[in-house]
Amino acid sequence: MRSHRVDFGADGSPIAASVNERVTSVPRERANSRPVVGVAQGQAKIAAIATALRGRLINGLITNETTARAVLAVAG
Repeated sequence: MRSHRVDFGADGSPIAASVNERVTSVPRERANSRPVVGVAQGQAKIAAIATALRGRLINGLITNETTARAVLAVAG
């Protein structure tokens, strides 16, 4: 089984790419039934954190206050 990179759109859904048709990986589950905690901080990570939360790829986050405030501002 090979793993591969999957890019996600701003809404957290996978972006269709031809590479996804050529490789096999474990299906990605949404973080609905179990704790999935992301760890990230900094200006460069704000969009990625917001995307992961919107797409329910994570349901917990460890970060600093500045990043948390910025993610909340982006989330509206």
